[in-house]
Amino acid sequence: MRPKAKVEEEEIDTRPPSRSQKKRDSSALQVLGGKLAELPESALKRLSLPPRLHQAIKDYKALTKHEAKRRQLQFIGALMRETDADPLARAVDDMEAGNRGQAREFHELEAWRAALLAGDESHLEDILLLAPEEDRNTLRPQIRQLARNARAEQEKGKPPRSARSLFRLLRELKMGLAVSPTQDGAQPQGEEAQVEEGHAEADDADAPAPTGRRSVRF
Repeated sequence: MRPKAKVEEEEIDTRPPSRSQKKRDSSALQVLGGKLAELPESALKRLSLPPRLHQAIKDYKALTKHEAKRRQLQFIGALMRETDADPLARAVDDMEAGNRGQAREFHELEAWRAALLAGDESHLEDILLLAPEEDRNTLRPQIRQLARNARAEQEKGKPPRSARSLFRLLRELKMGLAVSPTQDGAQPQGEEAQVEEGHAEADDADAPAPTGRRSVRF
């Protein structure tokens, strides 16, 4: 028979934390409390904070003087020592990671739109690959027309309706959402620019659309 392997007992450090470790832990809790204090109220409600901690954060947000905010932040740190901080730390990390991802996506979409508005279509085919194959031939002229309309709005100092529509369309493509090939300003070939200008004039004047063909005013 094989000899039984000797099982070594795991040594557990029973010594109390050192003063420097306590200071590091306290600083970490205060930093976490500061991050919580910067979150919007809607996010704080989702975290189900202890009532005293939640109220302390509300009080912090209401303060304006630097010294008062500093003292309140120390109080929040003290309250954090009475709270199970690990779940809160994970939740804050998840939120920050999500915000970083959203920021990267926003910058990419903004870069695509800026290029299209500048007449640079080097990424257009890559953008269209995000759409179902049967929609690409319809989306291609729609994207181009929105870019042309947005440039015209910029030149005439009009509200950026087409630029917003273009960004929304790019975002829906990026997110893999179903995109209607006829939404956001797509018009029949040959008359799309004239009709789009008519819509813009009607919106700017905040007046009901007249019947028949719209006249374009410059």
